[in-house]
Amino acid sequence: MKKGLIIAVCLMLAVTVAGAQEKKEGQQEYKLSSQTLDQQGGALDKQIAAYSVRMAEIIKKYNLLKTTGIRIIPYQTTYVQGADFIEMEKYSFIKDDIYNRDVVGVQSRKIKLYTNGDTISKIDTEIYDHFYWAGTSNIVRITDPSPTTEGTDDIVFTHVVNGKMFLENKRLSDIKNTTAYPIRNELKREFLVPHLSYFMNSLLFIAEAYYKGMKDAEEGMTEYLKKAKKF
Repeated sequence: MKKGLIIAVCLMLAVTVAGAQEKKEGQQEYKLSSQTLDQQGGALDKQIAAYSVRMAEIIKKYNLLKTTGIRIIPYQTTYVQGADFIEMEKYSFIKDDIYNRDVVGVQSRKIKLYTNGDTISKIDTEIYDHFYWAGTSNIVRITDPSPTTEGTDDIVFTHVVNGKMFLENKRLSDIKNTTAYPIRNELKREFLVPHLSYFMNSLLFIAEAYYKGMKDAEEGMTEYLKKAKKF
């Protein structure tokens, strides 16, 4: 009996030690996963800031804030200049699911770059869709008050569905980012990075197309005047 009691105590100790070890390993694994999330988030922050810096460089290099007469822009895109901003909007029409013929709504992505011509001080984004027949709409407004720095915690989101406020001024730093629900990193990776990348490329296209057009016009005039000496 004494021997049996000793064995039982040993088994209990073994289970306790094993449980403690599993708990310790689980905590270590969670810590490592959290560190990975933070590292991924930091890398995404750098990409987001890099796109903003690149857009500022394009504006400065091509003097876009003061450039007038821009006519060549990407398909279904609008381009607006103000005294201290450049705004671009990409829009498309939603067609019915059955015949793909009738326009039943519109969706758009808009970005507004606040700039002094050298740098970008703030970026406003608006994502919008509206279905005419159903009368439904979605608007998400995003403000980045420090776009050229590598921190994204101060980006705020406001979401309005059918005229009702769902989220108001929700900071990115307050959005869940756990190993089970890495929503914050998903927002950065699946929206912010490709969104900024798209409009950076659009801005570069607009700038290069304008200056190529100017160069072609100047070359055309020069060729004409070279021939004109024979008049």
